[in-house]
Amino acid sequence: MKENHLYNALLNFFPESDAFLLAELLNDNLCKKTIRYQEIDIVESQKKDLILLAFEERILIPVKSRGGPAWEDKILDFRNKSTFFIPPVVKAMLDTMRETGELSCETAVRKTLTRVVQENISGFVNLLQTLMKHSDNYTFETGLLEIFFNQATMDCDLHDIIDVFVIFGIISPCSQKSLMTGLSWYEINSTLYWDKTFLS
Repeated sequence: MKENHLYNALLNFFPESDAFLLAELLNDNLCKKTIRYQEIDIVESQKKDLILLAFEERILIPVKSRGGPAWEDKILDFRNKSTFFIPPVVKAMLDTMRETGELSCETAVRKTLTRVVQENISGFVNLLQTLMKHSDNYTFETGLLEIFFNQATMDCDLHDIIDVFVIFGIISPCSQKSLMTGLSWYEINSTLYWDKTFLS
């Protein structure tokens, strides 16, 4: 069954109890654009911890924000009307895991990017892989990205690449770190690090 595929795949990254609850949450809600707290059919005593785990892993992102688009600015709210969403690249990963039981970040990234990128998807993927290998605790400063972008000699605008990566949940601004340092910092979605072959 597809439900078992996702559960078995999640066991590679989470303890059995967490993998089971995450699979329950995701199997029920993968097809939705947004997910309401009251729609999550998990025992109330476990629901908050599960949502917190999913947020920490950047699987589930609250819609409510302090004002900015950054994941770190999102507000975890456990009231019934609170809403969450699954970033598109994560949804693509989970869809593949649910269908096949296999994890392939490259497949998910390519599938996601084909919605807007018509040419040189491999260039985008290679740039992301290089960036991930050199990031520090999932974060990077745009100066580093610019170096790799120039080395890749890609025929597009760097700001367009950043916009595409942000829109599809591949990266998110780090507003607090950027404010403190005066530099532009971003966070890479940590789920992309699940697939060790993506970085090999």
